[in-house]
Amino acid sequence: MRYFGGQRNYGYGAPPMGPGVIGIIAVTGFFFIVQIVSPALGNAFVLNPRLVFSELKLYQLVTYIFLHGGFFHLFINLFVLFMFGRELETRWGTRKFLIYYFVSGVGAGIITALFSKYPVVGASGAIYGLLLAYGVLYPNRYILVWFILPVKAKYMVVFFALMEFFATLNTSGDGISHVSHLGGMVFGGMLLAIWHFGKKSGSRRQSAVLHDLTGGPMSPANVDRILDKVLKNGVESLTPDERTILTRAGKFYDKRRHPED
Repeated sequence: MRYFGGQRNYGYGAPPMGPGVIGIIAVTGFFFIVQIVSPALGNAFVLNPRLVFSELKLYQLVTYIFLHGGFFHLFINLFVLFMFGRELETRWGTRKFLIYYFVSGVGAGIITALFSKYPVVGASGAIYGLLLAYGVLYPNRYILVWFILPVKAKYMVVFFALMEFFATLNTSGDGISHVSHLGGMVFGGMLLAIWHFGKKSGSRRQSAVLHDLTGGPMSPANVDRILDKVLKNGVESLTPDERTILTRAGKFYDKRRHPED
């Protein structure tokens, strides 16, 4: 997880850093100082696949994100966080941004603990999750890959995903946990899908309610028509559909009058 490569936004003004990005940078910097001052203490928070589940050291799934294998490793990850995290936090808000960041990072740790045997440190799994989100939300935004090659974000994400996938097939070892990178993208992608389909489902429910209230079967005009029919001809005159509409309308308006129930 040490080396990622330099990317930066291309051709637009990025927003300032939010408290989420600032907080991650500050805590990561603090842990890096701890690693320098007390290496033994820092090593206790490394993600060790043999110990995470066998000895239930689950805290390592979080703490490893803040540790790094050297200044260059730290700088690259925080630089990419600075470049891409700002806009994602501005779009999502701090709470949602932090949820996504740690789901990607912890998810990368889970995949690492399951499929790797080597201790791992670094935020690269979470960073790869951010890259995926950026490519999904801003697919046609140009990025200067390695400060040289302008590439659309969607192609950049596909390129890095394929690169990491094929790197996991290389058993020779290069000191980089490619499976962690893929794990961050997988968990980040699953969370994006949950948010996307959950939002669509909520929109459909809201549209259905609005339809009922403004022109559908439960609209005030239709309910009034059914009530007039009851007053004139009695409840026995209602059709099964009209009875259902009246029951649903009663429940709906009762909830509006007593929201605490």
